[in-house]
Amino acid sequence: MSEVYYTHGIWRVKPGKEAAFIEAGKALGDIFRALPNPPGPGQGQLIQNVTDPLLFYSVGPWRSSEDLAAMRANPQAQAGIKRLEDLCDEGVRGTYRLVASAEV
Repeated sequence: MSEVYYTHGIWRVKPGKEAAFIEAGKALGDIFRALPNPPGPGQGQLIQNVTDPLLFYSVGPWRSSEDLAAMRANPQAQAGIKRLEDLCDEGVRGTYRLVASAEV
């Protein structure tokens, strides 16, 4: 299995900012797709908790740790992430690597 990396975020959005957060997430996806080495394989996801609509999770695949480092050095990507953070009371971001997968 070739290495695949993921970014993952847990976001507690400020009350009343849910729609703006979703739009900022979509805009960040546009920024990521315009990078010289965009995310992949697959697609990023932004999911909202059904019982706690202020709680969101984001996850996105990256082909390499170098692509992740390039994204983190990109000023537009960092501005897009800051836009998300500004709409939140709390945000926790992390980087992970795929170690197993199962067909469903």
